[in-house]
Amino acid sequence: MNINDRNFIHKCTSCQICASVCPKEAISINLNLDGFYRPYIDKDKCVNCGICKKVCYKFTDVPQYTADDAKHYAAHALDSQVVERTTSGGIADILCQKLIEEGYTCVGVEYDYDKNIAVGAVATHREDTLKFRGSKYIQSYSYPVFKELLEMDKNGKYAIFGTPCQIFGLDKYLKCRKRREQFVLIDIYCHGCPSMNVWSKYVKKIQQQSGFKKFDYLNFRSKVRGWGNFNVFALVDGKPVYVGPKVNDNFYTLFFSDAVLNDSCYDCQLKSTLEFCDIRLGDFWGKSYDMNNKGISVVSLASSKGVELFEKIRDNVWCKQHLSSDFLPYQSWGRNYAVNHELRNTLLAQLADANISLNRVINSYWHAMPLSKRIKQLAKNAVLLMPTSVISMIKKLYH
Repeated sequence: MNINDRNFIHKCTSCQICASVCPKEAISINLNLDGFYRPYIDKDKCVNCGICKKVCYKFTDVPQYTADDAKHYAAHALDSQVVERTTSGGIADILCQKLIEEGYTCVGVEYDYDKNIAVGAVATHREDTLKFRGSKYIQSYSYPVFKELLEMDKNGKYAIFGTPCQIFGLDKYLKCRKRREQFVLIDIYCHGCPSMNVWSKYVKKIQQQSGFKKFDYLNFRSKVRGWGNFNVFALVDGKPVYVGPKVNDNFYTLFFSDAVLNDSCYDCQLKSTLEFCDIRLGDFWGKSYDMNNKGISVVSLASSKGVELFEKIRDNVWCKQHLSSDFLPYQSWGRNYAVNHELRNTLLAQLADANISLNRVINSYWHAMPLSKRIKQLAKNAVLLMPTSVISMIKKLYH
């Protein structure tokens, strides 16, 4: 049986590993109407070998893994320019640089400015890794690069940066092929992936506001207002042409609403285990660094290989070891999101309709929210409009 088997445990994560490992190229990946990547099977090519099913999260009960079994650090690059040009503390960038120096081929995510999507890409030189900088808050179209990577020199060394669901599938496949030791697998503390239709509508909106159809540079979470803010930032010819609003940004309103996430994100077990990665990276949220405005990464070392690699970059980073309890409560670890299926279906249908504006989708969302939640958001907006130093102090008092 293949991944069309209906006896699944979980929903599809859109990781695309099934298409990457299919020996008959019987699986293609396309966006469905709701804006999520899904596998489509060519029945004439499929021989029911079952390889896709063996690496698929849908059919696997994930073992429990306590975060206390790993080593955790707060860290940032000593190079201030690296910190400034990355989303948190720049550790992914420093790791990439070291891996290239060590002879690894790296796979990460870059932004395709022609299609306005995130895509998987290969880096073999330091300059190539610069396109990986900055988090992309949408899932990447990555199966072609994964497939290319798995067909490369079987004796090479490879490092892959991906979401927990992508790293899970790759880990399963590599272990089946007895190739796991050649790979360093690095994932992220993941909140979940929204419908691509949210981003598509958002891009159209900022194109209209800025007057530009194509951007030279786009940052999903710029530090133009400091670390901890969620501001989309775009450049054309080196000049800012769009900076997201301080409050009520349309993209992040829907992203953090959890109302239009991928089906599997609502009760994802993979975001709450370190079983399949060597290193997990994220923002070090929580009271420890409330007054920091530049960026701090959390680095969780889940394997001896991860520990060894981190030791190799210690001269290039500031770091401090922490307990998991210092940051994990502020991540999505162990959380299942409540889902209002009626609202989700309404919003996804509106997002898929080219004739419905993003503002109208946002209005539908807020009208469905209880009064208490709207009041809470208004209070939060009032804080976000204050100076950065005041916001940091309020966070400190709150924590």
